[in-house]
This record gives sequence, C-alpha cells and structure tokens, in this order.
Amino acid sequence: MMGADNSYPVNLKLSGRKCAVIGGGPVALRRTRSLVAAGAQVLVIAPEVGDELRKMADQGLITWRAETFSAPKIVGMFLVVCATDDENVNRSAAWAAKATGALVNMAAPPMDLSDFTVPARVEHGDLRLTVSTNGSCPELSRVLGRELADEVAEVYGPWLDRLKPLRQEAKRRLSDSDVRLLFWRSALDEKVMHLVREGKYEEAEAMVRDAIGRFRTES
Repeated sequence: MMGADNSYPVNLKLSGRKCAVIGGGPVALRRTRSLVAAGAQVLVIAPEVGDELRKMADQGLITWRAETFSAPKIVGMFLVVCATDDENVNRSAAWAAKATGALVNMAAPPMDLSDFTVPARVEHGDLRLTVSTNGSCPELSRVLGRELADEVAEVYGPWLDRLKPLRQEAKRRLSDSDVRLLFWRSALDEKVMHLVREGKYEEAEAMVRDAIGRFRTES
C-alpha cells in the first residue's frame, strides 16, 4: 500500500561530484562539511560566509564565490543545497537547479521543493546507521541518532570489523551465492548475537568460523 511518503532511501556516492551550497550561515556550514566529507567538489555561493567556511575556502577544501545567487552559477552541478535565510532566493535556486537536472536539497524553506532529506547519521568504522523523520522533526532524528550511537554502533561496529574477514572466508569456501545466503541466515543466530551484545566478540567469531566449516561439510 502506497503511503504518504514514497521516498526511496539510498546512500549516495558523491566523490568527485560537483555540488553547490547556496548560503553561508550555520546550516550551509553543516551541509558543506558533510559534502566535503563525502568527497564532493563543493562550491559555496554567498555574499558572506562564517569563519569556518572562509577557512575551508582558504585551505582549498571548497570554492567560495562571494556573490549573490544567479542561475548560471549552478550549471553542471550534480546536487544543489539551498540554505539561505531568504525563502525567495532558496525557491529561485531550487527551480534553477531542477531545470538543469540537478538534485535539490532544501536545508531551509520552502522544504516542499526538496528532492531528498538528509537523515541523522551515526558511524562506527564501516557501520553506518541513519535515522529520518522525512523532514517532519529533524530534532527527533538527532536525538535518536545519539541513542543509536550509544546502544547500537558501539556494540555492532567492532563486530562488523570481525565479520569482514569471516565473510571473505565464507565466500572462498561457499562458492554459490544462494548457499552463502542460507549460511548467513543460520550463522548469525540468537546465540551468536547474544554473545555480540555482551561484547564477547571472540566467542561469537569462533562460533561463526566453526559454522563455516560445518556448513561446507553438511552442504
């Protein structure tokens, strides 16, 4: 059944992509930080920016154009973030970006022009957890993100680090992808995950490693 929110969750790869941030305030700074961390080529367009954005520009991490927004400045962008405190400017930038085929993120009103929302994110190594309220209450997303960091990421992040070599071992020994799928469904059972939750990673790892050998023999 189709609900009111039919958005499609993705992890977007932005390395080397041209992205623009319209605005130079705190919200624009947060979006710029995350884009730079993702490896994007970031252009900030704003007559004035805060000290940190100015420093990022001086260090060559971003390009800053100390100008007001105009449509030609975002031609060729893959993604455009609208983050000024002027709703009319945000609206103009959003429609100009959409006209070029760029993805639009509204970090400030009018929010209904956004092609996507940015979820709260928690990371521990390769483990990435995201929380979204579809823009209805970002504050709750941030609170839940902090809880996930304390209750989930700190526990399962180290376990993921141990699972990566085990996954490669299973791939070598179990050549069929369907067989591997069945294996992992049975291997990560409640006994193993209970050990993980207690921080007994070595015992959990030993059980999975033993299961790989037994599964190959039994299959």
